[in-house]
Amino acid sequence: MKKYLIVAFLFWNAFLGYGQMVISSGSQIVIASGAVVVANNIINSGGTIKNNGDLSVLGDITNNTSGLIESSSGGTLTFKGSSAQEITGDHDASFYGTVDIDNSNGVSITNTSTGADQTINGTLNFTSGLLSLNSFNLTIGSTDPTGVGTSKYIKTNSSGLVKRSVPADGSTNVLFPVGISAYNPLILQNSVSGTTDTYSVKVNDSKPSGFAGTTHLVDRSWDVSEATSGGSDLSISTQWNSGEELTGFSRSNSCIGVTTDNGSTVEWGPTGAASGSDPYTRSGSGVNSLGTLMVADYYYGGITIDLQAFLAAAYNTTNDNMDKTLNTANLLPMDDPYGLGESYSLPLPSNAVDWVKIELRDKNNNTSVLYSFARFIDQSGQVIEKDESNFKMTGVAMDSYYIAIIHRNHFAVMSNSTVDLSASPSLNFKTAQATAWQDPAISTNAAMKEVETGVFALWDGDANNDGFVKYNGSSTDRASVLAQVGTSTPGNTVTDTYDADDVNMDGTVKYNGTSNDRSAILSVVGTSTPGNVYTEHIPE
Repeated sequence: MKKYLIVAFLFWNAFLGYGQMVISSGSQIVIASGAVVVANNIINSGGTIKNNGDLSVLGDITNNTSGLIESSSGGTLTFKGSSAQEITGDHDASFYGTVDIDNSNGVSITNTSTGADQTINGTLNFTSGLLSLNSFNLTIGSTDPTGVGTSKYIKTNSSGLVKRSVPADGSTNVLFPVGISAYNPLILQNSVSGTTDTYSVKVNDSKPSGFAGTTHLVDRSWDVSEATSGGSDLSISTQWNSGEELTGFSRSNSCIGVTTDNGSTVEWGPTGAASGSDPYTRSGSGVNSLGTLMVADYYYGGITIDLQAFLAAAYNTTNDNMDKTLNTANLLPMDDPYGLGESYSLPLPSNAVDWVKIELRDKNNNTSVLYSFARFIDQSGQVIEKDESNFKMTGVAMDSYYIAIIHRNHFAVMSNSTVDLSASPSLNFKTAQATAWQDPAISTNAAMKEVETGVFALWDGDANNDGFVKYNGSSTDRASVLAQVGTSTPGNTVTDTYDADDVNMDGTVKYNGTSNDRSAILSVVGTSTPGNVYTEHIPE
């Protein structure tokens, strides 16, 4: 190997300048500790540099062989040009020691095809300017980059990625100091239950193009992938600036989402408050599905409400809850019966009793329905999601609403007052008649049925769903049941059915015989007062 006499020279002289440093095959340049070398350009065709001093480059580095900087190097290589600089050549320079970006015009891995992915094994420091990746990747060692911030970061302006190993120790925060037009870093931490892996990150100056929403989110997204698929259990911290927030975005109710299909579908994490004061950060944990990360708010992440009610027909006074007969008999449909497009795959929630419809009504006009949802109600009366967690509303403005619950053969019920969705909302119709709105024009019955002392439920018996329970007269619910079994065959029984004429919700429609639905209607209006008519309390 040729070792240039510059070694001895540098031991004795503190400064040496090069017009152009050309390193031929087999050659080695050694820069001793304390020495300062300035070169306009470095062109390497097969040699190495052992740098324990300070090497400043004013122009470009062209590396056409593996490993420009020797691994024993502990000095600083500074990009200090007065115009934009490039790292080019078809091999990884494999930088050791400190690489300092000190050029306000920026440094880039070449934007031509004559480039290569690069590695910084030591420390990447930013004094001034950006490091642009273009279409090449940059691997960074275990030391976090230093000096990063506004106008000092890695610019992921094309397909190039920042790659770093994230240990599964539950304590190491690994910084990806990325941005394009602004600094939008990402921090990853892997729990002890995760798997150490190399993660690749780039940021985009927009939401995913496949995401239809244009409000209530941050106009940034982070592409995150792992070298070995599976095994991640990540805590994530994203950062953005106030000018990147789109209309309606709520920092106090923000959340992180992950999409694997460019935003067509997004899995949103829980909502909570962002931290900081421009820039802002939002953190999330338990992330094991990777793709493109987004930051949005409750509008997409959802507002969870503790919403409870009983259906009188399913209520069991022995168990003080509701029977799930239709579920046990596999009669519950996967698609909601209210035409709202809610559809579940099997298995359905194990404790589901039936579908209900939930309405949010205008706080200034309780006859105006603003939003409608369909969900299951469980045996305890809780309105639930498919995973049996509490009901979550998406696409809803954060406001106060009257809330109504509707069922296919029970009277609807509406809250007597508005519910503020911003304040851990809850509404329980089970425990007090006063919770429900009472129509002053109706004197025959209250808004809810008292199924036990102090326990209230939606009135049953409305087989034809017209807002009245009638046993005698015209348009009666009794006639609806008879029509279902056959007006000329009242002794018939329709079995294994999901039907509004199944007033007692046992999976059969019966007009005569034991446990028949005609008797269930009569019990509502009164066995001794069959001419009574009960009326739904709902403003229209």
